[in-house]
Formats: sequence, C-alpha cells, structure tokens
Amino acid sequence: MNVLRRACAFRRGALLAPLLGLAFTSAVAHAAPPADAPLVDHHQHLLSPQGAAVLNRPELATNVPAGVAAVLRAQEGAWNDAAKLAPLFSEAAVVLDSNESEWIEGRDLIAQHLSKRFARPYTVLPLAWRGDERVGHLAALYSRGEGSERRNVGSVAMRFVREGDAWRVAMEYPVFPGPAIESPLDAQRLVALLDAAGMQRAVVLSVAYWFQSPMFEVDDPVRRAREENAWTAEQAARYPDRLVAFCSLNPISNAALELLRECARDGRFKGLKLHFANARINLLNADHLRRVREVFAAANDAGLAITVHARGEGEYDARHARALIERVLPAAPDITVQMAHLWGGAAFAPEALQVYAEAVAAKHPATRRLIFDASDAAFAAGSTETAALLVQRMRQIGLDRIVYGSDGAFDGHPDPQASWQMFRKQLPFTDAEFERIARNIAPYLADPGMRGSTD
Repeated sequence: MNVLRRACAFRRGALLAPLLGLAFTSAVAHAAPPADAPLVDHHQHLLSPQGAAVLNRPELATNVPAGVAAVLRAQEGAWNDAAKLAPLFSEAAVVLDSNESEWIEGRDLIAQHLSKRFARPYTVLPLAWRGDERVGHLAALYSRGEGSERRNVGSVAMRFVREGDAWRVAMEYPVFPGPAIESPLDAQRLVALLDAAGMQRAVVLSVAYWFQSPMFEVDDPVRRAREENAWTAEQAARYPDRLVAFCSLNPISNAALELLRECARDGRFKGLKLHFANARINLLNADHLRRVREVFAAANDAGLAITVHARGEGEYDARHARALIERVLPAAPDITVQMAHLWGGAAFAPEALQVYAEAVAAKHPATRRLIFDASDAAFAAGSTETAALLVQRMRQIGLDRIVYGSDGAFDGHPDPQASWQMFRKQLPFTDAEFERIARNIAPYLADPGMRGSTD
C-alpha cells in the first residue's frame, strides 16, 4: 500500500487534518453489494496490533527550539495550576474557548480557563514547527498514554513569540476531539468488508516491510518483520476460501534473502510484496539494483509471485520504469509480477506508466507475465484529462492484464465497496470494460472453481 508511505506522509496529513478543517474518513453510506462487484480484491492489507501501533505513532517534529519545548513541558506539568500556567503566555495572548467558540484574551483569564479545561494530565506531541528566532508556529496533539494505549485528546495550533530570552505562547487554537486512533483490522473484519462489497476473495499483502523501513525506528526490525508475516499468514488461514497471503520484506536489507526463504518454506504464502518507497530504493543506484534483482531471482526460484510498489525514493520517471523492465523483470521470467497502483504507487507518474504500457504493447519479453492492479487509480483521476489518460493506458496495456484492487481499509482510505464505487464513477470505461476488469483473476490465484482469469 502507499501505506504507508501512507504511514508517513498520509498519516501525517490525517493527524493534522483537524487543524486544517479537512476530513479523512472511510465511512461511506453503502447500498446493497453491487451485482457487478469484482471477484477478487487483488490489493488489500490487514492491520495487526503491532502495525496499528506504528501507524498511530505520530511523526514528531525534530526542529522545535529547546525554549519552545521547555514551554510545552511546563504547560504539561501545570495543566491544572493557573498560577503556573499564566507566565507561559504573553500578556496579549489569545486562546480559543472551543466550547463557546470565542477567544479568551490575556494571560490571567487564559490561565484560569486552561486550568479547568482538562480533567487529567496530558502530553503535548509536536507534529510540525516553522519559525525563526522571534516567532514560530506549532501544530501538535494533546495526548495520553503510550504505545497501543495512547489516545489523542485533541489537536492544537499554537503561535509562539520570543520576549527577551523567553518563548511564550501568543495563540492557542485547540480542536476536540483529536484524530482517531486506528484499530487493528483482522481477517474477520476484512471478510465482513468483502461481504459488504460483494467480493469473493482478497489478496492480503503483509506490511512486514514497515518494520524494516528506515522511515521508522523499531527495535529488532527483522524479528518484527517475521512476526508480521506470521500474523498475516495466520489471519489469512482463518478464511482459506476467501483470503490469500503475500509475505513482505525490505529487498535491499541484509536479511532479505533469508526472510524470503522463510516465506517460501512456510507454504502459506502465494507471493511477495515489495515496497520500494518504504525501503527507500532507487533503481538507478547500482547496489540497490543488484539487491532487488537478487530478490526477484530468488522469488522466481521459489515460485512466489511479486506485487511491487515500484515508486522508490525521490524522483520516479521513465528512467526508473525502464530499469525495472530491462534490468529487474528479466531476473524473474517464470512468475507473475503485479505492478501495484497501476503505475507503481503514490502520486500519478504518467511517464512511468507510458513506459510500462508501451513495453507491454510492444510485447517486450520481460513483460510476458506482468499484470497491473488498478488500486488507487480512481484517486489519481482528478481531472477529465487524467481520467481519460489512465483509461487510454489501461486499454493500451490490455484489459486482460488489469486486475482490480482497493488498498487497505484504514488510515483514511475507503473500504473495498467505496473504492469500487469510486473506480466506477471516476474512470470512463464502458460497462463491458468494467465487467471485464471485475472478472479478471491474477494467474497466481486462478483455479477451476472461479470464473475469469488473466492467464
């Protein structure tokens, strides 16, 4: 999933959303499951308890001046003490009384108000700071608890001014309640979402790569990745007729081949999910390219299909797409490789998609087993022109290679039913073309008991 980068960029947006007047929600009013629903959601994720803990952990600002941080700690310690709160504010400070929707002005009145606002102590978690030596602005969370027990009480935007050698709060704009904490999404919940969408099966892509990502600092990342893969396999095994598990790993980590061999020996995985952005991979880097090729070759030897989020670190354009086709795919000639999010993930990359489409249309040998999942394509179709281009490229690729996918139903992303509704609404396919995509089944899943196949 873009997860993840979503667990960084998108989650940060979700945490800041209350301060910006934005709404991030997957709650959609649903009608009965549509008769034209896809047979398979080829791009789904579960959210384990340890995954939820990572997703819910805010990405804290690291550039907050020491003097400002000291004010935040003092405010926490004086949460119900007006006499100690007052000196933390400038004489002409203002604070919004969110209950009355009116501003309170003056440090003494503010201190009296704040000393009664919270029922219990809290922590201020800084999310974003911007300022200079005299003035700055902070976005933060009011929070309680640690790890999986942490809850966001509220969000706050603050303005700080420097008076002499001391930083003081000049403005505080709170929003209550705070952004919701993401709950684990297990197999039972996902199957219920599939039922609501009228979908038979889903491919569940492990997010073990989160724990090996340099974007997140976790203890013992290889052990945590193993645990995540095992949890995903155990969850999928509860519904063997509905869910199919893919393991995952960081392909440029030193443990990549070891973890891949373990996944192959396990016997419960149909394939492997690779997320180049989370691993900060650049296929123009010779060492990264070498390591990725080794993983593709090992997956080929093990008979594990690959779903790849091909957008890596930094720029992503035709050069990276050509490197994938010409240097990486030839290392895995015998397995299905599924391009995640049509063009490779995150922001729409028309140059990369053009390279992939033209290579397939030209029958490049490396693309013989390449298919594309359309997860998040509808979100990229923000204009009539872009929607038309997406459809044009999918037709150029050939609809027999396009499989439907939704992406994980958490972190503000719509659930399978809402995702399919958006796909139908945003992309100008014919009804027959929508039906074709809905009936396609990836070769690694096709069996005599199911209709449709891309093979």
